[in-house]
Amino acid sequence: MSVLYCAIPYFAAALARREDPALGETPLVLLGPEGRVLGASAEAAACGVETGMMARAAEIRCPGARLLDADVAHCRQELETMFEALEQASPRVEPHGWGAAYVDLGDLARGSNDAAVLCGEIGKTVRRELGQALQPALGWDSTKFTAQAAARYTQPGRLRAVAAARERDFLRPLPVTMLPLASEALQRLHFLGLRTLGQYAALPRAAVWQQFGSAGKLAHRCARGEDDRPVVPRGQAAHRRAEVEFESPLVERERLVAALQYLVSPLLACLQGRLLACGQIRLTAWFENGDTQEKERAFLLPTSDDGRVLQALEGLLDGMRWQAGAAALSVALEQIQDTVPEQLTLFPLRDEQEGKLQEAQRYLVTRFGANHLRRAVLTQPGAPLPEWRASWQVEDER
Repeated sequence: MSVLYCAIPYFAAALARREDPALGETPLVLLGPEGRVLGASAEAAACGVETGMMARAAEIRCPGARLLDADVAHCRQELETMFEALEQASPRVEPHGWGAAYVDLGDLARGSNDAAVLCGEIGKTVRRELGQALQPALGWDSTKFTAQAAARYTQPGRLRAVAAARERDFLRPLPVTMLPLASEALQRLHFLGLRTLGQYAALPRAAVWQQFGSAGKLAHRCARGEDDRPVVPRGQAAHRRAEVEFESPLVERERLVAALQYLVSPLLACLQGRLLACGQIRLTAWFENGDTQEKERAFLLPTSDDGRVLQALEGLLDGMRWQAGAAALSVALEQIQDTVPEQLTLFPLRDEQEGKLQEAQRYLVTRFGANHLRRAVLTQPGAPLPEWRASWQVEDER
């Protein structure tokens, strides 16, 4: 394959600044309709503001930030403009969260030299349509994951093309937080002392399967530069559907919610195992009086989280007109796309922060002695049990 990843960093904040240049370099936090963070500027993100957190938490992490209500409709409109600009080069464009998309260039760019020319023209087209304030960072490779990683480690207005022979070398030092795994899995990797994609890629395949399941196995292939997932055009996005018919009509809310959970849990487990998320859900109810009602809900951020999806389904259920018992229910997960890493800076530290941490470490060793300070070290990466793989090592007095 020949894949371009086009990403406009901090899309919502960049769009707000384009519309109101007076915002300048003030840290920005854009809030969605539910009072959760839809997007943040680079300054706010550096303070720890994360997509999806509540407004109050964002204020605590970045007291000097300016909180604004995001114009979601305008964001979607500009995002559509971006997709249309990309589709001028190739019809195979797959959305990937806010301000980002994959483009399958097919035979248009077979090597890095061809890619540099073509991707440069695509970048100019996007910049012309959206303006200088929203210029994209571009990454190119033969796989989706590596192309995405290249774009995320490239400055806006630049292209980073990774040749097939250099994929593993490029991926090896990058943080494991690039992987779109659940936060629990990322924490386990952190506790095991696995910080880079190279360390994760070096794990035995069987051990990864045993400890992290199908999602971890797919992430393992991505870390090794073996991602074979195709680019799925947005008009051909897959969907998952399940339905249940009741022996007798239901009206009790608790039983209806239990039925929804029974329907949606296997669908979400399938998405999670393939590192996918849904952008929209659809609930259809058939009633004993012959009436049919259908409601849908689009997520601001694609998700495969059981709690969020079930809560949204409950809201759709409560919004229906109940004039008779439900004879059957159907749940559909739509606009399925690759999971977007929720937090690329979960564990990596900046050079300045790393220096402060080492200074604090030296102070603690000096004051309390090296025997009181230990760190986790991965000693047996192939061991069958997690607790056998890492051990505590006494810090050297430095």
